[in-house]
Amino acid sequence: MDWLTPLTGFVGVVVGAATSYASTHQAQKQQLADARLARDEAERAAVVAANAQALTALLGHIRKMPPDSSLPEVQTAEYEQHLAREEAWWSELLEYIEPARVAALEVRDEELRTLIVDGLSWIHDCQYFDLGLYRRSREWLLMGTVHHLIACVFAWRRGDAAMPEPNSRYRKLKEAWEYEEEVRRIEAEERETAQ
Repeated sequence: MDWLTPLTGFVGVVVGAATSYASTHQAQKQQLADARLARDEAERAAVVAANAQALTALLGHIRKMPPDSSLPEVQTAEYEQHLAREEAWWSELLEYIEPARVAALEVRDEELRTLIVDGLSWIHDCQYFDLGLYRRSREWLLMGTVHHLIACVFAWRRGDAAMPEPNSRYRKLKEAWEYEEEVRRIEAEERETAQ
């Protein structure tokens, strides 16, 4: 039975090596997972910071929005001044929307990225919308839309299960955009039919 002792020792060494390898492999997998999680968390924090900064700057510009030059209370003598201020404000708006749009493109979550990009498009294009009753309060609509976008960015940051419900101002601007899109679609169909 001399061969049993060396065999037992060899089996012990093999089992010990296999256990050691498995433990080391498991520890390395855990370290890699922890490093990946930390990297993802740091990336998410940086993306949120960039979006928050760009959207906050956009809010600041919206607060400086001049009154609508086509409102009845704008005097004819002041109309040209109002129109010039309004046109300058809309021209500057793009300087605030573009950084926000670029920051949004870094968001990995498709739902949030689409929500931000769409909201920014509505803000940019609302100068062409028929806002009806809300013409006096374009600033109110735009600020509410940006507030909703910010709320969604931070809900994503927290890892909430769903995006926050849109506020009424966001919904009204979206409805105005959808109405304008429908009008454009109908007009295009009529032009095609007329040809």
